[in-house]
Amino acid sequence: MSDPDFGEARDFYTFAPETLAKELHEFELLRELGKGSMGIVFEARRRASGEHIALKVLPPSLTLTERALARFLREGRIMSRVEHPDIVQFLDQGRGGRLHWFAMELVLGVTLEERLRVGPLPVRQACEIAAKTGRALQFAHDRGVVHRDIKPGNIMLRDGDLDALRVAVTDFGLARETGTGSMTDSGAIVGTPTYMAPEVILGGAQASGTLADVYALGATLYALVTGCAPFDGATAQSVLKAVTEHAPTPARALRRDLPEPVQAVIEKAMSRDAARRYGSALELAEDLERFLRGERVLARRAGAAERAVRWCARRPLVTGLLTALLVLSLSAAWLVRERHLGEVERELADAERLLALASTRRDAQDRPRTEASRRELLQDAVAAASGVISRDPRVPVAWLVRARAHHRLRQFEQAVRDLDAAERLRGAASPEILQRRIEALRQQGDPASLDRMQRDLAALLELDPSPLTRALVAELLLEFAARAGRAERAAALRKVEQILTPVRDDFGRAAVARARLLEMEGAVEASLRAMRAALAQHPGDVFVHAQAAAMFDRQSLTEESARQRAFVLGMTPEGDPGATPPPVNLDDLARFMGEVDRVLRALDAPPQRPPTQPAGPERKDR
Repeated sequence: MSDPDFGEARDFYTFAPETLAKELHEFELLRELGKGSMGIVFEARRRASGEHIALKVLPPSLTLTERALARFLREGRIMSRVEHPDIVQFLDQGRGGRLHWFAMELVLGVTLEERLRVGPLPVRQACEIAAKTGRALQFAHDRGVVHRDIKPGNIMLRDGDLDALRVAVTDFGLARETGTGSMTDSGAIVGTPTYMAPEVILGGAQASGTLADVYALGATLYALVTGCAPFDGATAQSVLKAVTEHAPTPARALRRDLPEPVQAVIEKAMSRDAARRYGSALELAEDLERFLRGERVLARRAGAAERAVRWCARRPLVTGLLTALLVLSLSAAWLVRERHLGEVERELADAERLLALASTRRDAQDRPRTEASRRELLQDAVAAASGVISRDPRVPVAWLVRARAHHRLRQFEQAVRDLDAAERLRGAASPEILQRRIEALRQQGDPASLDRMQRDLAALLELDPSPLTRALVAELLLEFAARAGRAERAAALRKVEQILTPVRDDFGRAAVARARLLEMEGAVEASLRAMRAALAQHPGDVFVHAQAAAMFDRQSLTEESARQRAFVLGMTPEGDPGATPPPVNLDDLARFMGEVDRVLRALDAPPQRPPTQPAGPERKDR
């Protein structure tokens, strides 16, 4: 029998791995992992090194055109530009005989699509996965790469472990480099219909930009929390029509325990109007991280008026009757109040949008955002929040938003005043207010500010004894210890160890604090091992990398320090504010440690039962 013809008379998918392996002498093909329109992916072993890899092969066939080959080669080139812990790693590319190939790391695990066959994910884990994916997408976007096919099938759980939550974004076969022409035929639609942004359906591949990736990630989060895609239909055409003409069934209607903030995040990310979406994948990731920390998210669900308009558009006949009834029943006072509340909500949303945009690295035209433009956005956010305050000074969120903008502008005194106003309106301090005021007071640095900062830290520990708060207090005590005398130093280090005892090392700041504790106790080698372990356990945590760089500097490990600083600069537009240690007021150390002792004793004490009332004679004067 003659050898196979490699596609000269039939499609290349009919060939067995051993047939293709004849021209791939460098590799041993072990098993097929998957196939698509742009090639077959095998698990393979390099004969020279024994390394197991994923090998994507483009065999020759009747359908192999110059355009198809160029797209295949471009996929490898694009992947080589986006080296990130949460993106599958490109290794190399080459040709064996008539076969083109490129090698990637072999990711062992399952795709989210496979995981969803079991059912929807727990809400927090779904949000963590989406946040990690968003940061990975932002990394690609910052390097001029748009994925264009984000969906559960292209996100893998490394090792299939839902607890570890290590993800890998895969399949850049449809990815596009911004600033270059598309290799897709003009007007063609690329992607998966159920996760495709409306503007891509209406405008073709040329309309597929970074905000289309944001939409697809929002649709993916919808699927993770509900267990089903946001749109479905008998044909691809019916799905595309539904995407452009209808909103998906609210995720909370399919999952009653879904928190309202997560529903708001999904709706904002999946807005049919791209201008109403998050301005970047980073903004989406940061809003999910706010939810995971228990903070207020920026996303807002559509107000009652907007939901009513959507409902009416779907029911024109009923709408006519209800409209007549509504016109007769509404009063002028109600209209005035609604207008007032609407203006307040819009201005507040605008202030929060400007504040979020100031954190992005690139603007809507994909140009690098300058410091001057960031400052202008922050000043506009202050003006917008001030407009809300002048309209209604009883809105605590407006004071909080303006405080955040003042802080970013390094106007710390004004930030503290605004945070104080927000606390007065709420009637009590919240963890978010305390955390932001602590940072502003730290930056002011005068003795009165530092004294108040320490009181706020003790109050925060009592109000919110979370791992983040314990790590913040431990960091302050470590800084005290670095500058205190021998007795005070020993006492502060003992207190740090006590504070960190309940906190696990899978919390990055706690792992860093424990490494610094070892360093200050003189166990330098142990501290370096602990810090390197923290880096391995938290590969994407900018704070951990910044603190590692500082420790390596102190130990004169300049090469390691330079690597960590380069990572920090590459992952954050403005550096990590948490990397700067707080100033120290040694005069108040004893009082502050006494307050910390009091709070810890109260937290560790068993709850007291109310005293039992002694039995007495029955009263008869009722």
